[in-house]
Amino acid sequence: MTDLYTVSFDGCDDRTLTGRVHLRNPDAARFPTRKAFALQMIMDAWWLMLKGLSFERAPFTREEGVRIASGAGAAAEMRELEEIHNGRQVWVDAGGHLLEEGTTRPREPRVKAADFYKDELDPHGGEGMSEGRHYVMLKAKPVEFFRRVEAMIISYELGKRGNVPKGQRPERMSEGDIYALLDRPFEERPYAPFTVKVSASRYLEPLTGGMRWSTTYSGSLPG
Repeated sequence: MTDLYTVSFDGCDDRTLTGRVHLRNPDAARFPTRKAFALQMIMDAWWLMLKGLSFERAPFTREEGVRIASGAGAAAEMRELEEIHNGRQVWVDAGGHLLEEGTTRPREPRVKAADFYKDELDPHGGEGMSEGRHYVMLKAKPVEFFRRVEAMIISYELGKRGNVPKGQRPERMSEGDIYALLDRPFEERPYAPFTVKVSASRYLEPLTGGMRWSTTYSGSLPG
């Protein structure tokens, strides 16, 4: 998927997260205003830390990120949230049979994922291999994710846009003008500051100011 925005966190204070969302892709010239985007940002940051993946900038190493996030109170909840949003990955053998948890052995009695999960399977060909192992994908659950948004995100507010020509809105500018804005050095590209308030401090526990990365999320839900 194509990166749409760059997100930077400025600070986390108990249940309040502040930062900036920066325009990155000319096809996404509108700053995301949906509350779902706030939870997607938080989920995305956790996922990068838990998987040991690279940020564009972060005040910790990959190894430190894994350790910090894995030991945080909401780690299991965030792993579940990612599966709800993007679909759960289920390991199978080459014939599509479900495996015993944490092993490469088929369940006994053998059962194919297509029969066990039936209508839960991703209808868009969610099959593949990772590190030599086969898997199938289950459907995303956008209704459940939205329920989590309402429970976890108290508010998401955007502030005054920066690095935008006076009196103009990026989504109303010509394609050429948008490209010109995005060709600037990062510090001069359009951005909007945001403030997110969450319902429990554990959701922000491993997050900190100084994190920056690009994301494919936009506030839209799958499906």
